[in-house]
Amino acid sequence: MLRFYTLLLRMGLILVPLFSSKNVKVRKWFDAREKWKEDLGSFNKHKTVIWFHCASIGEFEQARPVIEKLAQTDRYQLAITFFSSSGYEAKANYEFADLITYLPSDLPENAEDFVNKLNPDAAIFVKYEFWFNFMDVLYTKNIPMALISAYFPDKHWTIEWPGILLGEMLSQFDVIFTQDEMSCNILASVMIDNARSVGDTRVDRVLDVKKQAWEFDPINSFIGEGEHVLVVGSNWSADDRNLIPVIKNHPNLKVIVVPHELHENQKSSWKENFKSQMLSIAELESGEFVNQRVLYVDRMGLLSRVYRFASVAYIGGGFGKAVHNTLEAAVYNIPVIFGPENGRFQEIQYLKELGVGIEVKSQSELSAALDKALSDKEYRALVNRASNEFFQSQLGASDEIFQWIEKVSKRK
Repeated sequence: MLRFYTLLLRMGLILVPLFSSKNVKVRKWFDAREKWKEDLGSFNKHKTVIWFHCASIGEFEQARPVIEKLAQTDRYQLAITFFSSSGYEAKANYEFADLITYLPSDLPENAEDFVNKLNPDAAIFVKYEFWFNFMDVLYTKNIPMALISAYFPDKHWTIEWPGILLGEMLSQFDVIFTQDEMSCNILASVMIDNARSVGDTRVDRVLDVKKQAWEFDPINSFIGEGEHVLVVGSNWSADDRNLIPVIKNHPNLKVIVVPHELHENQKSSWKENFKSQMLSIAELESGEFVNQRVLYVDRMGLLSRVYRFASVAYIGGGFGKAVHNTLEAAVYNIPVIFGPENGRFQEIQYLKELGVGIEVKSQSELSAALDKALSDKEYRALVNRASNEFFQSQLGASDEIFQWIEKVSKRK
């Protein structure tokens, strides 16, 4: 099956240039595929090397607590690879990494060449990153290998026919650290018995961010005293089609919008709808505002901290491919609202069960959820209690992974 997978991958890579001329993201991804050779050419191994592979920003945030625990010891060189250009560009200057580059396409010759040049002492893949030729090379070379923050819902493609023919290779991991016990049971049902339930490493990360002092006086001035605040995080245009009409019908609500990507046409749509009621983050900082109620944060890197100003949060992506990071908002013990595309995320299912998370499928449901989140005092008290208990119960995943890395890297 690995040969068939490789053949399909080779065929797909031949077709990529046909799409790259029309799609900026695809072109950027394709042009960067060879960058690793240059980056590794200047990399000099002089300590134990731990390699983390992340698809993009979300997976990086899951790996981050472990990376920073390792960095504190000063015993390791830390290499981080990304699949996506957005992840790479956002973290290209990350201070705790000794090497940051793209991972080449998952072909046998690339995997062999990359692993030989990097010479890692352990390899960590995050959540859904199954790079089967890389896994096979690492396994053959007896390099310790783990999958962290993994989540396997029922009927995951790696345990269903025909995906299970590749999914069997998950047994090559020395250990799979899962977010929950159910994932362990699902893997055990297909004779993959190397899983261990430790929780989600993002919990450690969002709790760390919450503890960090962060002052932004212009936002305090924008909000004023005693105002309800909706923070809209990682929204796309598909979310906006439901959000904007609902926000218009809540004229006393202050709104902070932090879009997933900085697209001028998305910002223009918000400006067209709210006109003089909206201002940008630059206008806010310059003091050029009076009584506007919509703040559009057209600057990357602020979202996880901005949630601390929220009475309620809407997390984008659920009316498109998938909901983005809900834990960044929920850690502030506030209700979080999101669209229906959320089944791939174990933490969202927990939040729904606890009543902290509210799934909405229409404008009317979104409006009702917002009213409940802002006006129902008993519900807000429940959210505060349940979310606090949830986060305390999930602490410690990064510690267990750190200890495993320490153990296997010394063995090497």
